[in-house]
Amino acid sequence: MYMKLKKLKKKQRNISPKKRKKHCKSSCSFRLSNYSKHNLLCSFGLVINRRFPELYNVISKLPEFRKRPIYQIEDLIISGLLMFLFKQQTRNHADNTAKNMDFADSVWRFFKINIADMDTVDVYLRKLMPEELEYIKHYMITQIIKSKMFINQRFNNMYYMIAVDGTGLQTFSYEPFKGCPYKESKSGKRTYTSYVLEAKLVTMNGFSISIATQWIENPINVIFAKQDIESKAFKRLSIDLKKAFPRLPIMLLLDGLYPNKPVLDICRNNNWKYNIVLKDNSLKSVQEDLQDMILSKEYFEYSDVDTISTHNFDTKYLVINDVKYRDHNFNVVETIATKTHAKTKEKEINRFVHITNVSVNKKSVSKVSKAGRLRWKIENEGFNTQKNSGYNLEHKFSRTNFNASKNYYQLLQIADIINQLVYKLKTIKDFISRYDLSIKSLLELLLAYLKTNILLDVQLIESMQNSTEQLRY
Repeated sequence: MYMKLKKLKKKQRNISPKKRKKHCKSSCSFRLSNYSKHNLLCSFGLVINRRFPELYNVISKLPEFRKRPIYQIEDLIISGLLMFLFKQQTRNHADNTAKNMDFADSVWRFFKINIADMDTVDVYLRKLMPEELEYIKHYMITQIIKSKMFINQRFNNMYYMIAVDGTGLQTFSYEPFKGCPYKESKSGKRTYTSYVLEAKLVTMNGFSISIATQWIENPINVIFAKQDIESKAFKRLSIDLKKAFPRLPIMLLLDGLYPNKPVLDICRNNNWKYNIVLKDNSLKSVQEDLQDMILSKEYFEYSDVDTISTHNFDTKYLVINDVKYRDHNFNVVETIATKTHAKTKEKEINRFVHITNVSVNKKSVSKVSKAGRLRWKIENEGFNTQKNSGYNLEHKFSRTNFNASKNYYQLLQIADIINQLVYKLKTIKDFISRYDLSIKSLLELLLAYLKTNILLDVQLIESMQNSTEQLRY
């Protein structure tokens, strides 16, 4: 044991000061001043006040169903949002946290609401139409676009990139609500799953925020030959998206389910650009034409090389322009990306094929390919984060009322918009990096501060939340 300790000390002496500092980073302890604690928690209020100044006012105009209300509507909706903002994961956990009166007092000082128990919130959400919360989400997206914070993240400095994809949420062995989609096994057993189709505004710098939601559900009290599916829901989603943002220049990022005439028709009618994954077994007539065009050399090639400290990147593009498909013309981009480890020389090769109605040349081919691959953000930064990083998206927040489940989903998306705008702030990212924290550990820290009755300076809170400093990302 003594010899092992001696060798360890000798090894530590041989580490350079710079490497030793990096090595010890995770073990660094810190103690924040009350001012810094106030500043951290005020980031939520600062983002809400700066990005969504009318949010509380918009919430207050939601319909009232109660006869003798104890709480204001803002109290109920913000209480539901806090469950997701602080990733409480279940209604019971949120209620247990709210039992701490110091926490309730802190919530009043920072969020200006009387926190309600989640059963009271649930009663209201059972009656509230999900379209009401969808409208609030549209208000938030409109404010973000008006603020021009994503103006440099647009494709070709013009088109906002919107990824569309569906995902399964909760699974049941019984029919949880009328119209729930199901799969039937050979033995006749049915498994019911609630599905949602989501459109998210995605950016190169990591944002993936909900812009429109459409539920996949079978018609009620009507005999139907086929169940509702993602392609049908997309038609409804496109109508909602165009109605909510009629003049927004959009590029849709779609997966291999979508290269078909109805989707291309929708994009043309709405004046939208598209960048769609083309699988090898999709559009067989087009695949044959592509092979003929390659044989006759009706294409151009381009390559791009990049190097970082650990890897070398070699990307080759093959572009075929003006491909005909029924009454549509589009361009095809094939990308073969080779990633080579600088030391081990181990290679990772990936192939991507996309069709698009934007112009493709040697200057733009790299941008077009990267935009097509950006669609993965709806799965990684979108659904994967919401399912596995504290939001608990697949949890049954309401087991008996699908309307309430829809509203919990909308609250989660609204909270995720606010959280992304907070945690991607340069000041917050610097704080996390300085003390080698994770988002989860930062949340635990913030909750600990709220549960202790030490952040009492209301005047300081108001001045911080109404600060005019620029929000940098």
